[in-house]
Amino acid sequence: MNATTWTLCLGAAIAAAVVASPAFALDDPAEGAPVSGGSEAAAAEATATADRESDDDAGVAAGGEGAAGGLADAPSRTLRATGFVDSRWTGGYASVARMLSASDVPHLHNLSEGNVQLKLEWAGRGQVQADVSLVWQRGWMYWGADKDAQRVRLADHDVPALRPMAVVAELYAIANVGERLNLTIGKKRVLWGPGLAWNPTDLINPPKDPTDPTLQRAGSWLARIELPLDEWTFSLVGAARATQTFAGLPTGLVWAPDNAPAKADDRPHYLLAARIYRLVADTDLNLLAFHSNLYNDPFENKLRLGVSASRVFFDSVEVHGEVLGQLGSARLYAERDCVLSLGHALACAGRGVSPGGYSKLDDGEPRLKALAGLRWQFGESAAISAEYLYNGDGANPWQFESLVHALALAKTATALGAPLPFAIGATAQDAGTPQKFAFEPLRRHYLFLTYLHPQLADDFTINAVVVLGAHDLSGQLAPQLTWSAREWLNLTVGGFVALPGVESMGAAVGGRRWTEYGLMPPLWRAFVAARAFY
Repeated sequence: MNATTWTLCLGAAIAAAVVASPAFALDDPAEGAPVSGGSEAAAAEATATADRESDDDAGVAAGGEGAAGGLADAPSRTLRATGFVDSRWTGGYASVARMLSASDVPHLHNLSEGNVQLKLEWAGRGQVQADVSLVWQRGWMYWGADKDAQRVRLADHDVPALRPMAVVAELYAIANVGERLNLTIGKKRVLWGPGLAWNPTDLINPPKDPTDPTLQRAGSWLARIELPLDEWTFSLVGAARATQTFAGLPTGLVWAPDNAPAKADDRPHYLLAARIYRLVADTDLNLLAFHSNLYNDPFENKLRLGVSASRVFFDSVEVHGEVLGQLGSARLYAERDCVLSLGHALACAGRGVSPGGYSKLDDGEPRLKALAGLRWQFGESAAISAEYLYNGDGANPWQFESLVHALALAKTATALGAPLPFAIGATAQDAGTPQKFAFEPLRRHYLFLTYLHPQLADDFTINAVVVLGAHDLSGQLAPQLTWSAREWLNLTVGGFVALPGVESMGAAVGGRRWTEYGLMPPLWRAFVAARAFY
């Protein structure tokens, strides 16, 4: 039985057990509620506020007086179906003179999605929720560089990241045992960290898109047990990595299936997490502990500890922070003496020295990842937020320059048709759903600025996000305007503009200086989208 069949059968078994047992009480967390119309960005802001709460389910105490009163008149069984149909067209320009290749970057791209969200409830017993999409996408107009580094048109070709897929964002059963205990099993997004654009302490979920963080829906395959008390909440989570997928659906969990075409190893891929939450002096506090084994990074049997806090001042200013501590680094590092040229790389390979790899996994050096931010809400619903991210295992100037040398070496080897004796590139987690912008912090200091103004002239929402690397001032600007043309229809225009940064602050390689976002091919992208809710 493959992982997909096992998961569906297990979810059905949990649902059947919920129905059969009178000891279960309904848990109805608000954070999963689908959007049925109106302003998508305004709904996103409401979701963002919920996400920054200390706990996504702790506020719903199973079997409490409020719950009992609400359930007394509830129907015995209800099924709610909502969803949307969405189509987004994106056009842009990618430079072939950048360090990273532009050959797989389409200059015209369409992504169309049909989504259904189901919520099945049994009053006083439990619920099952699903958020499933079919995604079709295709790219056209590819450009690359010839042997003389001149821009040339390439034939349209298959790009794995742009293939159609099925996306199971969430699929889980949740129930309350007696008056206190919460049980959850399936695929769900667990919300613990208070950060808006990024969460250093979130090791469970697929990564956020910082330019659109509130609309991240995808979760992870997990089992959770939670005990909310009067002043404390205790949570335990076991998460499984999908070791193999087909068309977006998992065919292997924890262990790679025996029939995998290229079975990498027989080791388990999982994460265990524990959390203690308490409200102290109007401040939400979380203490976190994680133990992972090849879950979303190369760490094996790794213990990491975290803490987060958030508090609202003057009814309009929210301040938050989160810190994650670990020993070692799961980042790919380049050996400077082995990446200066193809000859150096081959010489290192001949001596058995890898020009690049995960050389600091077990170096024992303490490293911190931390985020601090504030959010000011003004007017009726407008908000401005600013967040600073310290990425402790990011590259220092010397390491970043070595990485750029490695990228230059990869580009030279590809042009010559020579095999590169090592893999180069950052290891990013699976985003779970197609993202407009993938944030992979290579360096140590970043700033996120967000402006959101929903219900502008009743029907419009303006959203603008800046992602900025403080080391060279390169980054991305992402403005967006949404018009709620009907209660059931949103029309959106937006874009992404690369901020090249200050070249003199970049790494000197190949006769010029390279900033972090100056390495990447896309110079700008613009998109139009239509989303119809039902």
